[in-house]
Amino acid sequence: MGRDGRDTVYCNIQMPLAKGRDLVRLATELRASGTHPDLESVFEEIQGELEMSIEFVEEMLTGGSVDQHRH
Repeated sequence: MGRDGRDTVYCNIQMPLAKGRDLVRLATELRASGTHPDLESVFEEIQGELEMSIEFVEEMLTGGSVDQHRH
């Protein structure tokens, strides 16, 4: 990746909660497979971003009663 960031791509995708959960599972499976080592950090970031977003939506849907210590 270049120092100026010109070759950096960004992706912002919206999806229903169920599809977000499916995508987390897929990223987890891809990381665990080890078949794409160059994308390990990308899969890890996908997982982290989706997990935070899912937790936020779940809290909104339950009125903030989701367990705060779950990870």
